[in-house]
This record gives sequence, structure tokens and C-alpha cells, in this order.
Amino acid sequence: MPFLPPTRVLRNGAPIHSYRPLVLRSGHFYAPAWPVVAAFVDRIIRVGNRLFIYRSGRCVVIRVPRSAHRPLGQLYLPLASTLRPLGDEVRYAAATRTVEIRTPLAELARRLPKQPNPLPQVVFAPRVPPTPRPHWNGIPLPRRTPLPAIAPSAPPNARVPRDRPSPLP
Repeated sequence: MPFLPPTRVLRNGAPIHSYRPLVLRSGHFYAPAWPVVAAFVDRIIRVGNRLFIYRSGRCVVIRVPRSAHRPLGQLYLPLASTLRPLGDEVRYAAATRTVEIRTPLAELARRLPKQPNPLPQVVFAPRVPPTPRPHWNGIPLPRRTPLPAIAPSAPPNARVPRDRPSPLP
């Protein structure tokens, strides 16, 4: 299976990212079942040596050899022959090394939930009262933590000449 140079997969203009690249085998593109093929379908069910791929009432059955019992991220499926029976249009642009997949808008509209962004429910929790602010009333008290105080024996910029003896006994 020769790997291609980096090939992008676009779904209606939006990229689908995958760590595993597309593979070209005997003139057909093979893509990992997850996340590339799984982004286009409602569900994928494995029964024995067959994969049942469903989307909006349509089903595609793909035979998988028994030796290929792997997770969906490692299983490669033929991209065009999987998505065309589901109603997608698959094209390859060799100049830009891009696989463009167009899904009809009617197919996408059926998959949307009736209320995609419901408003959050209001939670009735007791309000926390604000912390009272301190009031200054009078002379401030001295600091209670002692600070270490070490008296210097000489000023920090004093220097003793090396040639002369010190005047101090």
C-alpha cells in the first residue's frame, strides 16, 4: 500500500483531520474508518466479517477479511465505494491533492436535532452575601510580627586600605 503525499479530505469545504493518511491501492483511495468515514455516517456496526454502515435509512455492507479484526482507527475502507451508495459525491483534485466529498443538504438537515442549542436551565442557588469591608476608626495599631534587625558594624560602603594598619585597636 503506497502512502500518498499529504492528502486533504474536505466535506462540503470543511477539512476532516486524521492522524492516519489516505492510502492509494489499485487506483482506489482507502481511508481510516475512524475518523474519516465515521464523520459521514450515523453508525458503523461490525458483525463477523462484515461492516454495516448506516446513514439516514441507507445501508452499505462491506466485507472485511477475518485477519483485519482491528479497531476502527486502524481499519481502512474504500472511500468512494463506501460513500457513493449513501448519496455523497466524491471527487479527487490531483493538482491540490484534495479529496472533496459533497453531501446533499437534505441529508445533512435530517441529521440535525430539532433544537440544536437549548437555553441553559436556570439554577436557583442561594446568593453568597458579600464580605463586609473593614472600617478604619482611629490610630492604626503597630505591626505585631517582629522584623529581624541586625546592626551593621561598619557602613556598607566603608573600606579598609590594604597598605595601612587599621586605626581601630
